Amino acid sequence: MLNNIVSYLVAPHKFNNEACMLPDIVPSDYVRVKYEYCGICGGDYSRFLGYRNDYPISLGHEFVAKVLDINCNKGLSYNIGDYVVSDFNYRCGECSFCMQNKTHLCLKNDAALFTNRAFSHYADIHYSYLVKTNIPYNYLYRATVVEPLSCIIHAMNHYNLSEINFILIYGTGNIGMLCAFYLSCCLGKNVQLFDTNIVKQKYITNLFSCTPVDYKTSYDLVIEATNSSFGLSQCIEHYASVKNICSFSHLYGQATENLYDKLVKKECSIYFPLRNGSRKNLYFATELIEQNWKNSFDKLIQIYETDDLNFPFEEKLKCNKPKQVIKLVIE
Repeated sequence: MLNNIVSYLVAPHKFNNEACMLPDIVPSDYVRVKYEYCGICGGDYSRFLGYRNDYPISLGHEFVAKVLDINCNKGLSYNIGDYVVSDFNYRCGECSFCMQNKTHLCLKNDAALFTNRAFSHYADIHYSYLVKTNIPYNYLYRATVVEPLSCIIHAMNHYNLSEINFILIYGTGNIGMLCAFYLSCCLGKNVQLFDTNIVKQKYITNLFSCTPVDYKTSYDLVIEATNSSFGLSQCIEHYASVKNICSFSHLYGQATENLYDKLVKKECSIYFPLRNGSRKNLYFATELIEQNWKNSFDKLIQIYETDDLNFPFEEKLKCNKPKQVIKLVIE
């Protein structure tokens, strides 16, 4: 048996570390991994704040892990010793959505074919979830941006980007930062930024060759990435006339009563992308990080090595770096 420790969110603002065991033999079609790093996503944070109260729960999906053992005779793209990422989205390949190539909407998406999520030491995970990354070991923490970047790639595939040149990103957290990376650094678009946290906005503006919002430009696309009902409301108020608005905010448990009223009165059309589309987007995202992420961009990542998840989650709102990453260290 393998001793494992999983950090469970048991109530708002409260993680507990719990010991458990994994069997000596990895189950058939499963892979045993050791988690190395995991990012804090907006969904994790909303549960920490109490907006979603399905406790106790194992969290963490923006991870990179080392493959320790494989019990699978399928032709896999990774081997023991490789590093892998995932989106923890199951794709059955048989339901109506999968047959329409909308596998991210699979009716069995929440099948949860894994023992636990990534705020832990180890896990046994169904082989189909995992994608190899070649990001060098010394920069392995960068792999924690692969899953959220794949969501951005999926969202931008909704648009004809050849017709979109002037873009405003409203909110510069993890998602807003990666939108700027993809659109400015990878695609060469003209990107402006707005955030109430001026320090965070300046970090991204300087590193990704963006500019602050000037309130004069006519935008082809506005990306709302505040993850707050107030931020989405303000975005609608100021930019409803923009033809293309994309909102990444998941507003579980937040006050949203006034949003519908604003959407109707402004005749506003907003695209709300969900998850990351095809699994190919994970492969594409890891290639983009390998090829386009510069050493200077690491300034945007705050790494916490800790045995107490409560601390980095409590610090998230005060952190001036857009991306918070945890390396769980428990003796």
